[in-house]
Amino acid sequence: MKKIFCPKCDNPIVLTAERLRQLRERGEERFSIVCPSCTHQLNLKLRLPKEEGKQPRPERESVGHLLVVENGFGYKQTFPLYLGTNRIGRRNKDTETDIPIITSDPSMDRHHAIIKVTQGKTGALRFALSDDDSHVGTFVSGQILGPRESVYLQSGDVITLGATSIIFSDQPLEEEADIS
Repeated sequence: MKKIFCPKCDNPIVLTAERLRQLRERGEERFSIVCPSCTHQLNLKLRLPKEEGKQPRPERESVGHLLVVENGFGYKQTFPLYLGTNRIGRRNKDTETDIPIITSDPSMDRHHAIIKVTQGKTGALRFALSDDDSHVGTFVSGQILGPRESVYLQSGDVITLGATSIIFSDQPLEEEADIS
């Protein structure tokens, strides 16, 4: 199953694994679908497998994850964390972010917070959270982060961005729960 978002109304459109398999079997590279919400026609290009001899790009391995708690603005969502910089923000069709939270929460910025995942000299992973110059601030366990301040997260910490609560875990995310 693959989710794509309509560029006109920003609603999700689900492409089933069966439909994708049929398109690949027929060798179709381009196809059209209609958004069920706004009837906008999308013309898409299917990525076919790489040619023989070329090495596929290695998949990044999840080193932790975030669980967005369902509230009046959005539903439960889970996102993987990777080594390096993970930018968190409200999903918008015109803004790119590593962790695009689908919410109608007006107090969450498109670029709200950053989690930097590094590996220490002992091999232990460290997860540092900082505010990305948001309008309402970033909270960890009820404490607001100051400008240019970062805090190391512990598994189970509750991060609050606007009216949205997120539970941090240092456990890798299982593949089937990955939403992006």
